[in-house]
Amino acid sequence: MKFSKLVADRYAKEIDLDFSKIQETETLKSILSRKSIRKFLKKPISKELLYLILAAAQSAPSKSNLQQYSILVIQDQNIKNEISNLIGNTKWALTAPIFFLYLADIRRNIKITNDRGYEHKNNNVDTFMNGVIDAALSMQSTICASESLGLGVCPISMIRNIIEEVKVICKLPKGVFPIAGLALGWPDQKSNVSIRLSQDIVIHFDKYSEKDLIQKINKYDEIVFKKDPIPENKQRHVDLYGVAKKGTWSENISRQLSVPERSNFKNWLKENGFNLE
Repeated sequence: MKFSKLVADRYAKEIDLDFSKIQETETLKSILSRKSIRKFLKKPISKELLYLILAAAQSAPSKSNLQQYSILVIQDQNIKNEISNLIGNTKWALTAPIFFLYLADIRRNIKITNDRGYEHKNNNVDTFMNGVIDAALSMQSTICASESLGLGVCPISMIRNIIEEVKVICKLPKGVFPIAGLALGWPDQKSNVSIRLSQDIVIHFDKYSEKDLIQKINKYDEIVFKKDPIPENKQRHVDLYGVAKKGTWSENISRQLSVPERSNFKNWLKENGFNLE
């Protein structure tokens, strides 16, 4: 598929640019066409394929090469069942052959520093951010590598809703926490790409600008609504606000952000080894 078609699909509109002189690579095509998969075949992932995917995950950039993350590979059906029973409507994610947990991990470097005879003095909010970013970059490398091979994935932030239970089930020590899960397997469905905000909303050149923001959002809402309106069963907080007359992106995210989520997260982090100072 040509770049022009892939870009048009991503924004649900034709782009007035000529991409024909740019070399088409399978990697970029895979990234431009990526979509979330929520249904998987019962086809296993070989040991060799898993090793390669994890090598790709570890090939991601890491701040100062500190490598402040870990990856927990969950294959054991009993553990998957335990998490599945806690994760509500997202339990389909645990039907994937493999479920990854991407962990921000400052514990390992604290232990190494102490072992080498130094005092670790960087358990702070910056180190927390570095660990989260390292883990997120590793997850993205996993996604790119997996999808280039025909595998399907879907990130799962819901895992932080049950963070204490996951800590116990997976025996996560202090200084380690899951930023997200990732379901991975061979796809058993065809899904559409998500239509993204136009570049004139998200991309800024030289200086940040909010010019005509709401008008641009209204235009985006109309584009998405024509192709993929949000049905009642996917609208947020219908119990509080009722069914929206028009299931638009901005209405849905506004409803979601109007209700506090994971309000105890900071306290949990501080109780589990992250000083956040």
